[in-house]
Amino acid sequence: MNKFNDKGFGRLIQRALLVGVFLCLLLFFFGFVFRVSGNTCAGGFFTAGVLALLLTPAARVIMLVYGFYRMRESLMALAAFAVLVLLLIAFLL
Repeated sequence: MNKFNDKGFGRLIQRALLVGVFLCLLLFFFGFVFRVSGNTCAGGFFTAGVLALLLTPAARVIMLVYGFYRMRESLMALAAFAVLVLLLIAFLL
């Protein structure tokens, strides 16, 4: 079984951020294409792109909680979880 280490942890964070940014860009691109073609659903793609952009940092914090837990860094995992809870509270307010 693969041992979870700092290098794997960094790659996990990198992938989460790349997926979020590329998803946002893809949604913006489709929104732009639909806007230019005169389609009415363009606004939905732009909204989804902004939502993907906003959720990317939250996904990173989720990956931090997971990574620190796997590395048995309980204090850092708890701190990352506290940040996640604060993000959720800020989102709900």
